[in-house]
Amino acid sequence: MNGLKGQGRRKFLLRLSWTGLSLAFATFLAAMISFVRPRVSSRPAMSVKVGFPDDYRPGQVVYHSGRKLFIVRDKKGFLSISAVCTHLGCIVVWNGDHNMFLCPCHGGKFDAEGINVAGPPPRSLDLFAIRLDDNGSLVVDQDIIIKRAKGPAPRFQPGNA
Repeated sequence: MNGLKGQGRRKFLLRLSWTGLSLAFATFLAAMISFVRPRVSSRPAMSVKVGFPDDYRPGQVVYHSGRKLFIVRDKKGFLSISAVCTHLGCIVVWNGDHNMFLCPCHGGKFDAEGINVAGPPPRSLDLFAIRLDDNGSLVVDQDIIIKRAKGPAPRFQPGNA
């Protein structure tokens, strides 16, 4: 009688082991397939209308919270600056008294062009492409990130479009 119980327990443990190994292999296989499969985005382009050039006066910084971006207009033209800090993804705020963007979480500081001047962020804030549509409205293309070079940030000037 005791031999039958041992045989049943042995079969149970063997089946349990094979089931566990099969699940582990299936999980590994699923991970490998998801790693090899190309990741193609099916979302539409992230273009947003932010108003007309005359809606912004020189020296004005306007935050568009739904899109997490700032529109900056100065004497040289327009900038579209990402509001996402390059350190850990916090949302920066504009401080008009100090004329700079501040990261409230970790003390990052960026000048009026979004260039990193202090704190832990490793690089400047991202710039987005900005253009005029057929109706004369400013459109920010958040899919087009402008790489920064040394020197001043490239401005968009509606008269040159």
